[in-house]
Amino acid sequence: MTSAGFDLVTRPWIRARTLDGSVADHALADVLGTAPDLAGLAGEVPTQDAAMQRLLLAVLRRSYPEVRSPREWARLWDAGRFDIDRVRDYLNGHRDRFDLLHPTTPFYQVAELRTAKGELTELARLIPDIPAGHQYFTTRAGDELRSMSFAEAARWIVHCQAYDASGIKSGAVGDERVKNGKGYPIGIAWCGWLGLVVAEGRSLFETLMLNLQAMRTLPPAEVDLPVWERPPQGPGVEVGHELPAGPADLLTWQSRRIRLGHDGQRATGVLIANGDPLHARGLVETEPMTSWRFSEAQTKATQSPTPVYMPRTHRPDRAVWRGLSALLARDDSAARTRAGGWLEWLAELRSAGHLAADHPLRLHTIGMEYGVQSAVIADIADDALNLRLAVLTDEDLTGIAVAGVDDADAAVRALGQLAADLVRASGGGRELAGVSRDDAREQGYAALDPDFRRWIAGLRADTSRNDARTAWQVRVRQVVSTLGHELLDRAAPTAWAGRTDDSGRPINGATAASWFHIDVKKALPLAHPSLEGAVS
Repeated sequence: MTSAGFDLVTRPWIRARTLDGSVADHALADVLGTAPDLAGLAGEVPTQDAAMQRLLLAVLRRSYPEVRSPREWARLWDAGRFDIDRVRDYLNGHRDRFDLLHPTTPFYQVAELRTAKGELTELARLIPDIPAGHQYFTTRAGDELRSMSFAEAARWIVHCQAYDASGIKSGAVGDERVKNGKGYPIGIAWCGWLGLVVAEGRSLFETLMLNLQAMRTLPPAEVDLPVWERPPQGPGVEVGHELPAGPADLLTWQSRRIRLGHDGQRATGVLIANGDPLHARGLVETEPMTSWRFSEAQTKATQSPTPVYMPRTHRPDRAVWRGLSALLARDDSAARTRAGGWLEWLAELRSAGHLAADHPLRLHTIGMEYGVQSAVIADIADDALNLRLAVLTDEDLTGIAVAGVDDADAAVRALGQLAADLVRASGGGRELAGVSRDDAREQGYAALDPDFRRWIAGLRADTSRNDARTAWQVRVRQVVSTLGHELLDRAAPTAWAGRTDDSGRPINGATAASWFHIDVKKALPLAHPSLEGAVS
């Protein structure tokens, strides 16, 4: 491609996977036109796919501004595909804004952005999987960091606007916030605040549709504009635009000011400066793709007369099912919880009869974890759970799923206590082959993980609630009892000789096993009176 431009409407740049598993780059118009034939996006990292999906949702919101109710949504769902001519007509109306290299309105960038010294930084600043100073942890190094294709650069620019870390940025000329040539921290980019929840379907079309919420509080279409329908931004904060006007505005929020450097053939450098700051408080009605928690600290800090909610985040080291109770929390003024817009929307579609109770979904959770002062990217949370719509929308079935997590938690606590008791019985001087209370708990969750995923995927609208939970408790008992046997087999000899603990109570391997037996029975009452295989 020459310096004439790189048209994102017609040039391939969005990486997607077909239903047969092959991966290729697609143009913006084509990826929407062929969405029923695509399994999903397939970018370099999960957060890139999330950021790209939000871009596609903004395009759809503007291509179909009339979709403002479940009934209008259902007409598009029943059509089974997006009207490619309609999408192209919309994109062609804003063609200059989708040119990555446009001289005055480059996509997601500021054309005249510069520093006082006129320098650019290395492209690695765009890429979250390049640990600063530790390039040996990545496949990218040397020449691969000095340039990249325009297609890949465009993907990373979308990602940067959504997930860039905080910290000091390049000081852009014309930005009144710059001091001593530096752009001091304004916080992480918008999506970094979110524990993103994406309801995925059997194709990219279904996934985009399931997340194209016709929210009750949608502002007028002429007010809620994506960035490419707004006047081009300059280097500083856009005056009068402190908060997003609506979902389309928020989906394309410009957290950074960016300019890509290139030689006409490839991207060669980048300038990243501060953009529009945005705090997560107060946006519970505008951001649908996350769940929310009450924040006492934010409520006090803002002296708000009403509760302030903040997005729930995901932990990279914790399976999504372990936090199912918080993820599926419904509006409860007493508990001060708020359901995510994504959950309310799916419930509304089922209630209106537009989706069947047993419609299969993949609940995909994505999030970014930041390091010290949020100035570096530490890890990415990426997990998914296959289930039926009824698990999300039927209160009784949701309760069974959450109770299943509680059963696992209680049994794993018993396993952890067994490990702790065996260490105490040995005098505490020798660990059990490195197995501490925390180690045992993590082993318990890891062992139960595939079983829970199979169990919840099997829950259907007509499932017997009692039978399902009984079957789950029986399985948990089998898994945890086996792990308990293994802990006892590895116990130090001194643990079996035992000792008297600080309270004067004798403790040894036999008493630890007996207590474990009692704890498991209390944790899993439906798995009794039969306790074959339990430790005794």
